[in-house]
Amino acid sequence: MNYEKSTLLLSQKTKTNIKLIKISSKLPNAGTTIFSIMSGVANETGAINLSQGFPNFQVSPALIELVNDAMKSGNNQYAPMQGLLPLRERISEKIALMYGGNYHPDSEITITAGGTQAINTALLATIHPSDEVIIFEPAYDSYAPSVELAGGKVIPITLLPPTYQIPWNEVKEKISNKTKMIMINSPHNPSGSVLSKSDIEELDTIIKNTNIIIFFHFEKIFNVFIYINSFINNPILLKK
Repeated sequence: MNYEKSTLLLSQKTKTNIKLIKISSKLPNAGTTIFSIMSGVANETGAINLSQGFPNFQVSPALIELVNDAMKSGNNQYAPMQGLLPLRERISEKIALMYGGNYHPDSEITITAGGTQAINTALLATIHPSDEVIIFEPAYDSYAPSVELAGGKVIPITLLPPTYQIPWNEVKEKISNKTKMIMINSPHNPSGSVLSKSDIEELDTIIKNTNIIIFFHFEKIFNVFIYINSFINNPILLKK
């Protein structure tokens, strides 16, 4: 499917012929994902592909055996909508062990089929038509399309190179009575920059006495590292 075109052609089979139906895309300006582009270039040139998290090792035989045993035991049915409780409990325990954060497995943890689905689901559940969402660019490529699908308006702010810090004065200028959410990605993808303590204090000052939602995206490729200023256990912003 080519998302660069504003229309899609589908075929409708009838008794006598096949009729092409012209359908307008809801995201006419959404191009091919950068991951597909960079992976294609890497395949064509034989380059090392750093654009996606492709493991350079085989799956553990022990893991394959465990999955096989689970399927043989009948654990192959639809899971609860929020995810299996034992899995949510283990995630809660891991967050507490690694980051000192306390998240209830019943009310604060949901399992999704990947990060992009989690982002899309969260935005569709909270963003209404005309709501404004602040994102920092360069940004993960599903942010803006997900906001637009929800009917919201993207308010982009460019991070300051070479360290890719947030220009907080510009954030203050862009805040309006329509601002519904600020999307934070730390450690940042793709620059790797991390919010400092002063960044968190600035953000807390900006959202104090507002109903602005903070969407925090903790990049999974960095989840084995511990960052002192992580949102996961920050008491100032957890309430937001």
